[in-house]
Amino acid sequence: MKYKVEGCVVPVDGETDVAYAVRSVTKWYTAEDHFEAAGKFILDHPEINCSDIWVVDESYQMGMYPLEQVKWKADYLCGLRW
Repeated sequence: MKYKVEGCVVPVDGETDVAYAVRSVTKWYTAEDHFEAAGKFILDHPEINCSDIWVVDESYQMGMYPLEQVKWKADYLCGLRW
């Protein structure tokens, strides 16, 4: 199934005004489930630093995952965890 995954890059403290500098990143993935799609997204976009990753499938089923859990899934996908 195809999944659309979205996250954002938020400036760290001390940088420009957050309201104008947040950059959204969106990409489609083919995966077994929402969580796997989120893991693939983080592997492709390690600069993502927002607190949650949003995922929606072709039938509009949505999922939201904390960034730290998605990073663990990404580690699993590339063989760093088993």
